[in-house]
Amino acid sequence: MTSLRRTALIWMTALLMVVGVLAFFLSYELARREAAEFLDGQLRQVALNAGQGFAFCPKGQRDPEDEFATAIWNAAGEPLRNSPKSVALPRQTNTGYATIEVGGEYWRVYLASDARHSVQVAQRLRVREQMAEAAALRTGVPILLVIPLSWVVVGWAQGRVLGRFTDLAGEIAERGVDSRKQIPVTGIPAEIRPLAEAINVMANRLQRALEQQKRFVSDAAHELRTPLAALHIQIDNLRASGGDGQSSPISELRSGVSRATALIEQMLRLARSDETIGRTPHETVNLSDLVTQCVADFIPIAAAKGVDLGIVTRDAVLLCGWAADLKMLVDNLVDNAIRYTPAGGSIDVSVRQNSDSIAVEVLDTGCGVADADIPRLFDRFFRATPINVEGSGLGLSIAAAVAERHGFAIQIENRTDCRGLRVSVSRQIAHSPVTGRADGCRFS
Repeated sequence: MTSLRRTALIWMTALLMVVGVLAFFLSYELARREAAEFLDGQLRQVALNAGQGFAFCPKGQRDPEDEFATAIWNAAGEPLRNSPKSVALPRQTNTGYATIEVGGEYWRVYLASDARHSVQVAQRLRVREQMAEAAALRTGVPILLVIPLSWVVVGWAQGRVLGRFTDLAGEIAERGVDSRKQIPVTGIPAEIRPLAEAINVMANRLQRALEQQKRFVSDAAHELRTPLAALHIQIDNLRASGGDGQSSPISELRSGVSRATALIEQMLRLARSDETIGRTPHETVNLSDLVTQCVADFIPIAAAKGVDLGIVTRDAVLLCGWAADLKMLVDNLVDNAIRYTPAGGSIDVSVRQNSDSIAVEVLDTGCGVADADIPRLFDRFFRATPINVEGSGLGLSIAAAVAERHGFAIQIENRTDCRGLRVSVSRQIAHSPVTGRADGCRFS
């Protein structure tokens, strides 16, 4: 299993090693050069002061840094001083610095001359190199020592930073399925915060989905109990009635089965609509054609009831969405209008689009609804009075859920021009409509 901490530590260690070694050699070389320049400066100072009574320390009191060989000549070229006696260095012809070999040993020499005398000062090159290396090591070794120290500090810092992931995992693991507690996002690194926020969003969605599932199962069990119990009673009555009395029980049985079937169908629609929760719609839907198809599907049902169903306005509208869900939305609105519109009534469906919005509108001449009941019409299994019309109370709940996922606002109100309801599903569009193009595929 790949370890982020191990990988980062390996790369950081390699980087520290490379940078540390390069820094060591660079500082080492610079220190050697600086030491050489410093010792050259010493040679020059000794040469300038030797002719003015410069005195050497006794041999036993000298440090290696002071091991100089000095020779002084007068203007005629006669030697005035040579120290130490054991070292006889040839006189250089040119003033300044030079490196010479005497008796198999290299010397660094500086010659200074004026009108009265010439002074030549020399130092063993081996001694100079030893002093330069010592100075370079004093500069470079701390850099090498910093590498393992940096490795320890980096490892500790990584443990502190990446340990927050472990803490985050522990906080998530401690939460139960029904937990509403959010992961705290304050005080955590900025790189981890988006992850924590995304987990909180996902947990909220999961919580809502679980709550919907619980309500669905509870409500479905409650609503199925009554029609199925009635169906059971009707079957018993059918068995007990015998031959001539079967027609009425059979009719009631058929009605009960129809109610149960309708309820189950609505539940299946609700379950299918929940499948698209959290998914991004990618289908281009011709809303005008979809509404036309829905109306065409319900015309036989409306005609059988004596209701005039038709489309009065049909603007061309293209949008991004789930075609099956949008059809379910329109189907529920039209079906609901047919159920509550008496014979001889009418239902007008419109698809409209203007410069900044699109809307689907269903107008019926039904019985209307009490103003106090309108806010509850989208609650699952709620049925407003009168309740003598068959239904499950799920249609508008499904329609509202689909509308919300597609960025639509659904509004129900009693008509003011006549008796009945006006149901409008609308939303703003992202930009001015362009014929033949979808509405930007942007949903809230």
